Amino acid sequence: MNQTLNKQSFYQSKYDFYRLFCNTVVIVSCLASTTYFISDCQLFGRFAIETFFPRMNILIPMIAFLFLSRKCHDYRIMTIASYVIGHWIMWNTIWAIYYLPDKTHASEGFIIMHTMFFAMGFCAPFSYSTIAHVLLIGDILVSYSFNHYENLDIMLSLGIPIMCGICASHYVMQKLYKVHYHMTQKLQHISMYDALTGVYNRNVLSQLLQEDGVHLKNIFGKNVAVLLFDIDWFKKVNDTYGHVKGDVVLKEVTAVVQKLITDEDFIIRWGGEEFVIILHNATKEKGMQFAEHIRSKVEEHDNGVCRITISVGVSTYNGQDYKVAIDAADQALYEAKRKGRNRVEYRDK
Repeated sequence: MNQTLNKQSFYQSKYDFYRLFCNTVVIVSCLASTTYFISDCQLFGRFAIETFFPRMNILIPMIAFLFLSRKCHDYRIMTIASYVIGHWIMWNTIWAIYYLPDKTHASEGFIIMHTMFFAMGFCAPFSYSTIAHVLLIGDILVSYSFNHYENLDIMLSLGIPIMCGICASHYVMQKLYKVHYHMTQKLQHISMYDALTGVYNRNVLSQLLQEDGVHLKNIFGKNVAVLLFDIDWFKKVNDTYGHVKGDVVLKEVTAVVQKLITDEDFIIRWGGEEFVIILHNATKEKGMQFAEHIRSKVEEHDNGVCRITISVGVSTYNGQDYKVAIDAADQALYEAKRKGRNRVEYRDK
Protein backbone atom coordinates (compact mmCIF):
# COMPACT_ATOMS: atom_id res chain seq x y z
CA MET A 1 0.00 0.00 0.00
CA ASN A 2 2.84 2.41 0.91
CA GLN A 3 4.58 1.77 -2.41
CA THR A 4 1.37 2.67 -4.27
CA LEU A 5 0.99 5.84 -2.25
CA ASN A 6 4.62 6.78 -2.89
CA LYS A 7 4.15 6.22 -6.61
CA GLN A 8 1.05 8.36 -6.66
CA SER A 9 2.85 11.07 -4.73
CA PHE A 10 5.75 10.94 -7.20
CA TYR A 11 3.54 11.12 -10.29
CA GLN A 12 1.44 13.88 -8.75
CA SER A 13 4.60 15.85 -8.00
CA LYS A 14 5.82 15.35 -11.56
CA TYR A 15 2.47 16.51 -12.94
CA ASP A 16 2.40 19.57 -10.68
CA PHE A 17 5.92 20.51 -11.78
CA TYR A 18 5.10 20.36 -15.52
CA ARG A 19 1.37 21.17 -15.33
CA LEU A 20 1.53 24.72 -16.68
CA PHE A 21 3.80 23.67 -19.55
CA CYS A 22 1.63 20.69 -20.53
CA ASN A 23 -1.63 22.62 -20.30
CA THR A 24 -0.09 25.25 -22.53
CA VAL A 25 0.95 22.54 -24.99
CA VAL A 26 -2.62 21.24 -25.14
CA ILE A 27 -4.12 24.68 -25.78
CA VAL A 28 -1.47 25.66 -28.34
CA SER A 29 -1.90 22.30 -30.10
CA CYS A 30 -5.66 22.79 -30.32
CA LEU A 31 -5.35 26.30 -31.72
CA ALA A 32 -2.53 25.34 -34.08
CA SER A 33 -4.54 22.40 -35.47
CA THR A 34 -7.27 24.81 -36.60
CA THR A 35 -4.71 26.63 -38.77
CA TYR A 36 -4.29 23.48 -40.89
CA PHE A 37 -7.48 24.64 -42.56
CA ILE A 38 -5.33 27.15 -44.46
CA SER A 39 -3.31 24.35 -46.06
CA ASP A 40 -6.59 22.59 -46.86
CA CYS A 41 -7.73 25.66 -48.79
CA GLN A 42 -4.41 25.71 -50.63
CA LEU A 43 -4.84 22.07 -51.66
CA PHE A 44 -8.43 22.65 -52.82
CA GLY A 45 -7.62 25.99 -54.42
CA ARG A 46 -10.74 27.43 -52.74
CA PHE A 47 -12.48 27.73 -49.36
CA ALA A 48 -12.43 24.10 -48.15
CA ILE A 49 -15.91 23.85 -46.71
CA GLU A 50 -15.49 20.06 -46.47
CA THR A 51 -12.72 20.30 -43.85
CA PHE A 52 -13.90 23.40 -41.99
CA PHE A 53 -15.90 21.52 -39.35
CA PRO A 54 -13.31 18.74 -38.82
CA ARG A 55 -10.62 21.40 -38.27
CA MET A 56 -12.69 23.61 -35.95
CA ASN A 57 -14.27 20.72 -34.06
CA ILE A 58 -11.39 20.75 -31.55
CA LEU A 59 -12.39 24.11 -30.03
CA ILE A 60 -15.25 22.70 -27.92
CA PRO A 61 -13.08 19.97 -26.28
CA MET A 62 -10.39 22.62 -25.75
CA ILE A 63 -12.81 24.80 -23.78
CA ALA A 64 -13.90 21.75 -21.78
CA PHE A 65 -10.25 20.96 -21.03
CA LEU A 66 -9.63 24.53 -19.87
CA PHE A 67 -12.58 24.29 -17.50
CA LEU A 68 -11.44 20.89 -16.18
CA SER A 69 -7.86 22.09 -15.65
CA ARG A 70 -9.16 24.85 -13.36
CA LYS A 71 -11.17 22.41 -11.25
CA CYS A 72 -8.95 19.34 -11.19
CA HIS A 73 -5.22 18.86 -10.57
CA ASP A 74 -5.23 15.07 -10.28
CA TYR A 75 -2.54 13.72 -12.60
CA ARG A 76 -4.55 10.55 -13.34
CA ILE A 77 -7.42 12.58 -14.75
CA MET A 78 -5.55 15.47 -16.36
CA THR A 79 -2.83 13.50 -18.16
CA ILE A 80 -5.45 11.18 -19.64
CA ALA A 81 -7.53 14.25 -20.59
CA SER A 82 -4.47 15.69 -22.34
CA TYR A 83 -4.00 12.55 -24.38
CA VAL A 84 -7.71 12.39 -25.18
CA ILE A 85 -7.37 15.89 -26.63
CA GLY A 86 -4.28 14.77 -28.53
CA HIS A 87 -6.12 11.84 -30.08
CA TRP A 88 -9.11 14.07 -30.77
CA ILE A 89 -6.81 16.34 -32.79
CA MET A 90 -5.42 13.26 -34.53
CA TRP A 91 -8.87 11.98 -35.54
CA ASN A 92 -10.03 15.43 -36.63
CA THR A 93 -6.96 15.52 -38.84
CA ILE A 94 -7.77 12.04 -40.21
CA TRP A 95 -11.33 13.21 -40.79
CA ALA A 96 -10.12 16.24 -42.73
CA ILE A 97 -7.61 14.15 -44.74
CA TYR A 98 -10.49 11.97 -45.91
CA TYR A 99 -11.77 14.91 -47.99
CA LEU A 100 -8.42 16.15 -49.29
CA PRO A 101 -7.75 15.67 -53.01
CA ASP A 102 -4.05 15.05 -52.26
CA LYS A 103 -3.13 12.89 -49.26
CA THR A 104 0.63 12.82 -49.80
CA HIS A 105 1.22 15.44 -47.09
CA ALA A 106 -0.49 13.40 -44.38
CA SER A 107 2.87 12.01 -43.23
CA GLU A 108 4.14 15.51 -42.38
CA GLY A 109 1.02 16.15 -40.31
CA PHE A 110 1.46 12.91 -38.43
CA ILE A 111 5.10 13.76 -37.63
CA ILE A 112 3.78 16.96 -36.01
CA MET A 113 1.42 14.79 -33.96
CA HIS A 114 4.39 12.84 -32.61
CA THR A 115 5.97 16.11 -31.50
CA MET A 116 2.74 17.13 -29.75
CA PHE A 117 2.58 13.80 -27.91
CA PHE A 118 6.23 14.16 -26.91
CA ALA A 119 5.49 17.51 -25.24
CA MET A 120 2.34 16.19 -23.54
CA GLY A 121 4.35 13.34 -22.04
CA PHE A 122 6.43 15.63 -19.84
CA CYS A 123 3.89 15.46 -17.00
CA ALA A 124 2.56 11.94 -17.63
CA PRO A 125 3.73 8.65 -16.12
CA PHE A 126 5.93 6.68 -18.53
CA SER A 127 3.29 3.95 -18.89
CA TYR A 128 0.64 6.53 -19.88
CA SER A 129 2.83 8.14 -22.52
CA THR A 130 3.86 4.77 -23.96
CA ILE A 131 0.26 3.58 -24.30
CA ALA A 132 -0.81 6.92 -25.81
CA HIS A 133 1.97 6.75 -28.40
CA VAL A 134 1.26 3.16 -29.36
CA LEU A 135 -2.37 4.18 -29.87
CA LEU A 136 -1.15 7.01 -32.13
CA ILE A 137 0.40 4.43 -34.46
CA GLY A 138 -2.84 2.46 -34.16
CA ASP A 139 -4.78 5.57 -35.28
CA ILE A 140 -2.76 5.64 -38.49
CA LEU A 141 -3.25 1.94 -39.18
CA VAL A 142 -7.00 2.04 -38.49
CA SER A 143 -7.53 5.15 -40.60
CA TYR A 144 -5.66 3.57 -43.52
CA SER A 145 -8.68 1.31 -44.06
CA PHE A 146 -10.62 4.29 -45.44
CA ASN A 147 -8.00 6.96 -46.19
CA HIS A 148 -5.67 4.68 -48.19
CA TYR A 149 -2.49 6.71 -47.70
CA GLU A 150 -0.17 6.45 -50.67
CA ASN A 151 2.91 6.41 -48.45
CA LEU A 152 1.84 4.32 -45.44
CA ASP A 153 5.18 2.50 -45.49
CA ILE A 154 7.02 5.82 -45.13
CA MET A 155 4.67 6.90 -42.34
CA LEU A 156 5.44 3.73 -40.37
CA SER A 157 9.17 3.64 -41.13
CA LEU A 158 9.41 7.21 -39.81
CA GLY A 159 6.73 7.05 -37.11
CA ILE A 160 7.74 3.87 -35.29
CA PRO A 161 11.40 4.92 -34.68
CA ILE A 162 10.13 8.34 -33.57
CA MET A 163 7.71 6.64 -31.19
CA CYS A 164 10.50 4.47 -29.75
CA GLY A 165 12.79 7.49 -29.38
CA ILE A 166 10.09 9.54 -27.64
CA CYS A 167 9.23 6.69 -25.27
CA ALA A 168 12.91 6.26 -24.43
CA SER A 169 13.19 10.00 -23.82
CA HIS A 170 10.18 9.94 -21.49
CA TYR A 171 11.71 7.01 -19.59
CA VAL A 172 14.98 8.90 -19.06
CA MET A 173 13.11 12.10 -18.15
CA GLN A 174 11.12 10.23 -15.51
CA LYS A 175 14.34 8.80 -14.05
CA LEU A 176 15.87 12.28 -13.92
CA TYR A 177 12.78 13.75 -12.29
CA LYS A 178 12.92 10.99 -9.69
CA VAL A 179 16.30 12.35 -8.56
CA HIS A 180 14.76 15.83 -8.27
CA TYR A 181 11.76 14.41 -6.40
CA HIS A 182 13.84 12.52 -3.84
CA MET A 183 16.04 15.56 -3.26
CA THR A 184 12.96 17.75 -2.73
CA GLN A 185 11.47 15.19 -0.33
CA LYS A 186 14.74 15.08 1.59
CA LEU A 187 14.89 18.87 1.85
CA GLN A 188 11.26 19.00 3.00
CA HIS A 189 12.00 16.35 5.63
CA ILE A 190 15.03 18.29 6.87
CA SER A 191 12.99 21.49 7.06
CA MET A 192 10.21 19.81 9.10
CA TYR A 193 11.96 17.24 11.32
CA ASP A 194 14.67 17.41 13.95
CA ALA A 195 17.68 15.43 12.79
CA LEU A 196 18.62 14.10 16.26
CA THR A 197 15.30 13.05 17.79
CA GLY A 198 13.21 12.49 14.64
CA VAL A 199 10.32 14.61 15.98
CA TYR A 200 9.04 17.77 14.29
CA ASN A 201 11.01 20.98 14.53
CA ARG A 202 9.39 24.38 15.08
CA ASN A 203 9.02 25.01 11.32
CA VAL A 204 6.08 22.60 11.30
CA LEU A 205 3.77 25.13 12.96
CA SER A 206 4.38 27.73 10.28
CA GLN A 207 3.74 25.08 7.62
CA LEU A 208 0.52 23.86 9.25
CA LEU A 209 -0.86 27.35 9.75
CA GLN A 210 -0.01 28.30 6.19
CA GLU A 211 -1.90 25.28 4.81
CA ASP A 212 -4.87 25.09 7.17
CA GLY A 213 -5.59 28.63 8.28
CA VAL A 214 -4.67 31.04 11.00
CA HIS A 215 -5.83 29.07 14.04
CA LEU A 216 -4.54 25.88 15.63
CA LYS A 217 -8.14 24.88 16.35
CA ASN A 218 -8.66 24.51 12.59
CA ILE A 219 -6.14 21.68 12.78
CA PHE A 220 -6.43 20.18 16.25
CA GLY A 221 -10.09 20.75 17.14
CA LYS A 222 -12.06 23.11 19.34
CA ASN A 223 -10.00 22.58 22.51
CA VAL A 224 -6.22 22.57 22.26
CA ALA A 225 -3.78 22.02 25.12
CA VAL A 226 -0.22 23.25 24.72
CA LEU A 227 2.55 21.68 26.81
CA LEU A 228 6.10 22.95 27.03
CA PHE A 229 8.62 20.77 28.84
CA ASP A 230 12.35 20.58 29.21
CA ILE A 231 14.81 18.23 30.85
CA ASP A 232 15.82 19.24 34.35
CA TRP A 233 19.50 20.03 34.86
CA PHE A 234 20.34 18.95 31.32
CA LYS A 235 23.51 21.05 31.24
CA LYS A 236 24.84 18.94 34.12
CA VAL A 237 24.15 15.80 32.06
CA ASN A 238 26.28 17.15 29.20
CA ASP A 239 29.01 18.38 31.57
CA THR A 240 29.13 15.09 33.49
CA TYR A 241 28.61 12.46 30.77
CA GLY A 242 29.47 14.35 27.57
CA HIS A 243 27.36 15.58 24.67
CA VAL A 244 27.12 12.14 23.05
CA LYS A 245 25.40 10.76 26.16
CA GLY A 246 23.36 13.95 26.31
CA ASP A 247 22.07 13.20 22.82
CA VAL A 248 21.15 9.70 23.99
CA VAL A 249 19.10 11.21 26.82
CA LEU A 250 17.30 13.55 24.40
CA LYS A 251 16.41 10.66 22.10
CA GLU A 252 15.27 8.46 24.98
CA VAL A 253 13.03 11.16 26.44
CA THR A 254 11.38 11.90 23.09
CA ALA A 255 10.92 8.17 22.46
CA VAL A 256 9.05 7.84 25.78
CA VAL A 257 6.77 10.80 24.97
CA GLN A 258 6.15 9.68 21.38
CA LYS A 259 4.77 6.37 22.64
CA LEU A 260 2.24 8.23 24.79
CA ILE A 261 0.82 10.68 22.27
CA THR A 262 -1.63 9.80 19.49
CA ASP A 263 -1.12 10.16 15.76
CA GLU A 264 -3.22 13.34 15.88
CA ASP A 265 -1.01 15.03 18.48
CA PHE A 266 2.27 16.78 17.78
CA ILE A 267 5.60 16.79 19.60
CA ILE A 268 8.00 19.47 18.45
CA ARG A 269 11.60 20.08 19.44
CA TRP A 270 11.42 23.75 20.26
CA GLY A 271 15.13 24.20 20.87
CA GLY A 272 17.90 22.55 22.89
CA GLU A 273 16.19 20.35 25.51
CA GLU A 274 12.82 22.13 25.19
CA PHE A 275 9.85 20.42 23.55
CA VAL A 276 6.31 21.52 22.73
CA ILE A 277 3.40 19.08 22.71
CA ILE A 278 0.10 20.05 21.07
CA LEU A 279 -2.82 17.88 22.16
CA HIS A 280 -5.91 17.79 19.96
CA ASN A 281 -9.37 18.15 21.53
CA ALA A 282 -7.82 18.54 24.98
CA THR A 283 -9.23 20.63 27.84
CA LYS A 284 -7.14 22.12 30.64
CA GLU A 285 -7.85 19.05 32.79
CA LYS A 286 -6.80 16.62 30.07
CA GLY A 287 -3.67 18.65 29.38
CA MET A 288 -2.68 18.65 33.06
CA GLN A 289 -3.41 14.93 33.36
CA PHE A 290 -1.33 14.10 30.28
CA ALA A 291 1.52 16.36 31.45
CA GLU A 292 1.65 14.54 34.80
CA HIS A 293 1.56 11.21 32.95
CA ILE A 294 4.58 11.97 30.76
CA ARG A 295 6.43 13.49 33.74
CA SER A 296 6.09 10.27 35.73
CA LYS A 297 6.91 8.00 32.76
CA VAL A 298 10.11 9.91 31.97
CA GLU A 299 11.15 9.75 35.63
CA GLU A 300 10.57 5.98 35.69
CA HIS A 301 12.33 5.30 32.38
CA ASP A 302 15.83 3.83 32.38
CA ASN A 303 17.63 5.73 29.62
CA GLY A 304 20.97 3.98 30.17
CA VAL A 305 22.78 7.16 31.20
CA CYS A 306 21.35 8.68 34.38
CA ARG A 307 18.10 9.45 36.19
CA ILE A 308 16.19 12.16 34.34
CA THR A 309 13.21 14.28 35.27
CA ILE A 310 11.27 16.91 33.33
CA SER A 311 9.34 20.05 34.23
CA VAL A 312 6.17 20.79 32.30
CA GLY A 313 4.24 24.00 31.68
CA VAL A 314 0.65 23.72 30.43
CA SER A 315 -1.64 26.25 28.78
CA THR A 316 -4.73 26.13 26.58
CA TYR A 317 -5.24 27.65 23.15
CA ASN A 318 -8.48 29.55 22.59
CA GLY A 319 -8.10 30.94 19.07
CA GLN A 320 -5.53 33.63 19.78
CA ASP A 321 -2.06 33.82 18.24
CA TYR A 322 -0.51 30.41 18.98
CA LYS A 323 2.58 32.19 20.29
CA VAL A 324 0.48 33.54 23.18
CA ALA A 325 -0.38 29.98 24.22
CA ILE A 326 3.24 28.86 23.95
CA ASP A 327 4.38 31.92 25.92
CA ALA A 328 1.85 31.06 28.66
CA ALA A 329 3.15 27.46 28.72
CA ASP A 330 6.69 28.85 28.94
CA GLN A 331 5.76 30.97 31.95
CA ALA A 332 4.12 27.93 33.56
CA LEU A 333 7.33 25.95 32.88
CA TYR A 334 9.37 28.69 34.57
CA GLU A 335 7.03 28.47 37.55
CA ALA A 336 7.55 24.67 37.71
CA LYS A 337 11.31 25.18 37.77
CA ARG A 338 11.05 27.90 40.41
CA LYS A 339 9.05 25.54 42.63
CA GLY A 340 11.70 22.82 42.49
CA ARG A 341 11.45 21.14 39.07
CA ASN A 342 10.05 17.67 38.25
CA ARG A 343 6.51 19.03 38.43
CA VAL A 344 3.63 20.36 36.30
CA GLU A 345 2.23 23.89 36.39
CA TYR A 346 -0.59 25.60 34.49
CA ARG A 347 -0.96 29.15 33.27
CA ASP A 348 -3.85 30.58 31.29
CA LYS A 349 -2.40 33.73 29.68
